[in-house]
Amino acid sequence: MGLQTIINRWAKSWPDYERRIRITFDRMFTEREVMLRTDAQVWFFRISSRMQMAAAAVVMMFAGWASYASISLVVRDHIINAKDTELLNARASYRSLLNEVSDYQSKFSSLTKQLEENHNFMLNLVENNATLQTSLKSTKNRLKDSEVEAKRVAEMREALKGRLNEIERQMTDLSNRNFELKGNLSIAASDLEKAMAERDAAISEKKQFAGLIEDLEQQIVNLHESEKDVVARLTKQTAESIADMQNVFTLAGLDLNSLLGKRGGKSGQGGPFVPALDESDIKPGEHFKASLDLLDSHVSHHEELQTLMRQLPLSPPMDFFTVSSHYGKRRDPINKQWAMHYGLDLGGPMRSSVFATAPGRVTYAGRKGKYGRFIEIDHGNGIKTRYGHLNKILVKRGQKVGYHDKIGLLGNSGRSTGPHLHYEVHVNGRPKNPWKFIKAGRYVYKG
Repeated sequence: MGLQTIINRWAKSWPDYERRIRITFDRMFTEREVMLRTDAQVWFFRISSRMQMAAAAVVMMFAGWASYASISLVVRDHIINAKDTELLNARASYRSLLNEVSDYQSKFSSLTKQLEENHNFMLNLVENNATLQTSLKSTKNRLKDSEVEAKRVAEMREALKGRLNEIERQMTDLSNRNFELKGNLSIAASDLEKAMAERDAAISEKKQFAGLIEDLEQQIVNLHESEKDVVARLTKQTAESIADMQNVFTLAGLDLNSLLGKRGGKSGQGGPFVPALDESDIKPGEHFKASLDLLDSHVSHHEELQTLMRQLPLSPPMDFFTVSSHYGKRRDPINKQWAMHYGLDLGGPMRSSVFATAPGRVTYAGRKGKYGRFIEIDHGNGIKTRYGHLNKILVKRGQKVGYHDKIGLLGNSGRSTGPHLHYEVHVNGRPKNPWKFIKAGRYVYKG
């Protein structure tokens, strides 16, 4: 059967179908008359077939819209459940990262303790060196005394030889006094033998002292080598630690020289002119003292940087968050105009915990204009952090807070479109990008 035949049959039967449809609609939507009676009045309303069909069409459209809305709601709930699952996975990953941060903090404390132990060991070596130097000087003084004594014995021996010659001459000249001269000669010989014995004892003691001095000098040389190795190792470790901390300040976008200058650190140069000496002209003790001075300078600088590091807000103010708006130029979320955003907007569930990012003192706690409920903390050295749009403030003005102390709850107060934390970092009165500090903190805890 061809397509044209089917079309012709359908065309012939269409009037019959159309008539049946009209009969069905006429039965369903027959013209109706409604009567309303109140007291003595009666109203009649006629509802035409077209009006009934229009009302049925409206009802069908409303039913279709309700079905579509129900299906959309089910699909939306499914999408929200999937997003919640992703958020829980992200929170678990972040909790694991915090555990790693704690491990790296422990490693950093262990390194600091090791540096202090090495510094104490070095000081003990310096004290031992001073003791050996004193012993060496005492030995040299005794050697000089023995040399003087030997010289005196030699002079006495020469004097006795002269005396013996004189006695022999007297024996030749005075033979009648032979016995007396023999007695004098025996005395002189006894004195000479005693002087010779004293000379031999002095020579033997000199040799012993010479061997002792040689041993002490070798011990001093060995001690110097050991001290050089210890000082070099400590200097290298301190320099590497200083380089790591300087890198943290660079990542945070801070000028380390200006911060050290504000703390009163030594940044100038000067002094009298002293010509440089040849390396061969420098004594071992002076070279070692120069190494100690260099190490002491590194340790002092390391301690200064550690103090500054403790004042830096390197951790995020919330354990779990999403960044809803970064630092810099953006379109205002309310009037949609371009504006400068001097903070970081962190989104999260209502009444989430907000923590202090570094130890300091609370300088403001209360409502502040468009910030809503607002907290400002001074961490010292010109560094301050701000927390806005809070739901509740848990600290008071003038209160000291420690690192990661809970200071408030996330909210929607002030000029805000939804629950979030407006977080700012100021250095010497100028706003800085808080995200750089958080990234620098991740580098610290990773290293």
